[in-house]
Amino acid sequence: MDIQELLMCEIRTQCIFALKAYEDLTKSLELIKHANTDELDRFWYSIQAFLVAVSNVSKILWPSAPLGSELPPEMSSRSENLRNSLLIKQSFPLKPRKFRNYPEHYDMELEEWVAKSKDGMLVDSNIGPIDLDPSTPPGPIAYVRNFDPVRFTLIFRDEEYQIREIAKAINDLTQKIKTSYS
Repeated sequence: MDIQELLMCEIRTQCIFALKAYEDLTKSLELIKHANTDELDRFWYSIQAFLVAVSNVSKILWPSAPLGSELPPEMSSRSENLRNSLLIKQSFPLKPRKFRNYPEHYDMELEEWVAKSKDGMLVDSNIGPIDLDPSTPPGPIAYVRNFDPVRFTLIFRDEEYQIREIAKAINDLTQKIKTSYS
């Protein structure tokens, strides 16, 4: 097995993990809607598992060099070949690094964000629609993590991540891999 095949297998594995996490989070959300608050930890665990798996797919398809160095040309070429073989466009929703870096740099980003959000109330692990206007009563609210079940959107540090859109992209990618490499 060459590196290209190995990476394709890993993309498939991470897609399966992401889809399982998505299924778990939707099941947990349904139980939470029926007042089963014991599912809150499972829900947030599933969100994190989803983000990690999606981030791993993104890193294989769009690798980045370690700080202070350049991406080796063979790595860049390999990832481009993978994207081309899977017919992935530049607009693919896994490309942006905004949430890809969330699980990896959580501590640094949280410290930086808390320092900027000193004058308000911090809310973490909330589930419900919110108004992202931080000046609405009862005063400035800073959301560490919020999940909007109406729009199926994760809000982390006041930035939105469309979970349904990402899950659909992961599902489509899984189908392409099954079709192309079975």
